[in-house]
Amino acid sequence: MTRVERDVIPLSSFNGHPAFYGYITSSPNPVGVVGNLLAGALNPNTSLWRAAPAATTIELETIRWLNTIFKFPDTAEGIFSSGGQFANVIAYAVMRDQRAGWDVRAHGMRGPDGRAPKLSVYVSDQAHYCHEQAVEFLGMGRESIRKVPTDEAYRMRLDALSAMIAEDRQRGMRPIGVVGTAGTVGTGAVDPLPELVRFTRAENLWLHVDGAYGAFGVLAESAPAPLQAMRDADSIACDPHKWLYAPIDAAITLIRHPGALQQSFEFHPSYLQQTAGACRVDLVERSPENSRPFRAFKVWLALQAYGVSGYRAMIERNIRLAEYMEKLIAATPGLVNAAPRELSIVCWRVDPPSHGLAPEHADQLQSDVIAELERRGIAFVSNAHLRDGRTALRACIVNFRTTVDDVERLVAASRDIGQELSKPSRAR
Repeated sequence: MTRVERDVIPLSSFNGHPAFYGYITSSPNPVGVVGNLLAGALNPNTSLWRAAPAATTIELETIRWLNTIFKFPDTAEGIFSSGGQFANVIAYAVMRDQRAGWDVRAHGMRGPDGRAPKLSVYVSDQAHYCHEQAVEFLGMGRESIRKVPTDEAYRMRLDALSAMIAEDRQRGMRPIGVVGTAGTVGTGAVDPLPELVRFTRAENLWLHVDGAYGAFGVLAESAPAPLQAMRDADSIACDPHKWLYAPIDAAITLIRHPGALQQSFEFHPSYLQQTAGACRVDLVERSPENSRPFRAFKVWLALQAYGVSGYRAMIERNIRLAEYMEKLIAATPGLVNAAPRELSIVCWRVDPPSHGLAPEHADQLQSDVIAELERRGIAFVSNAHLRDGRTALRACIVNFRTTVDDVERLVAASRDIGQELSKPSRAR
């Protein structure tokens, strides 16, 4: 036995396993794995045309393909980065620079006279924590993030958004943008994107869509119709290492407005200057990274192997499996669905009949079932914290290997383990 077999593999998570439901981390597709290997062997720095013309061309071509998927303009630009968190940071930097009203790169957040208004960005109260991280990172301060209440389906409320923006303007703040989430990490909720498009245009605000998880759902027939409105956003963050099943890491920020990335990130150090040419594109001028791995290759290669139709079928299958799981839970005594399902995340609670557990014991039971499912090697699921403070089991299906049998096994096991752990002798 090698040291890798002894010390590394047993302590690794196998997100390619069909019963890995815990996080929005997909099983890596085989073509992407080969692409990762070849990219590592070539080892180009994709920041400079001179150093990596093939890698630069492939990244630009992949961005063009994604513009087609999301129905973005042909002139829209984009950049690869490590993950959804950093892809959102990039979008926030561009949004800030485009809508602040002064040259933030030159003068900082206080403006040229030191009295610039505080900028504000609006996200749902279900949005990923990376939005707070983004404004911290960019020097805007966490108070710049304004969390908008959500409805019973965990979607941003437009009435609350409108009221908050009006109030903040009266307080002297400068609202610059709204972030619609295309698939929250908790329940997979999709914000009302068509309404947000109309609202932000009327209010002259930037609309960014955090589609790290759900953006590629736009390919599937069963996906929520509001996803189609992403085509009218100013920017989109999406993760091929989620629902294009690419190996980590691979995220993309798409910007509708050509030149905006360069306005936020370009520098011209003398040691990198080359003779200008019609075909030269230095991606270092569109990104906060200089040393950049060849992330696009595994996505580019897999898109050619599977095609849009292949990805559409895989994503559609994931959504249909989640729909089946939701119906199976509803039909299973001792289990209840805990939140509406829109994409491929299902949240449910173990609620054994006849045992009458106290609320605190009932909530602990959910965590115990999650732990026991993992301990017995049945499935790896995570937890969701619901609006009312209760805990639920949460399964996210972003895996082309997951089958109907896997889903049925998970549902039955959660019921059986819940019954076992909630017996009066154990509840005490």
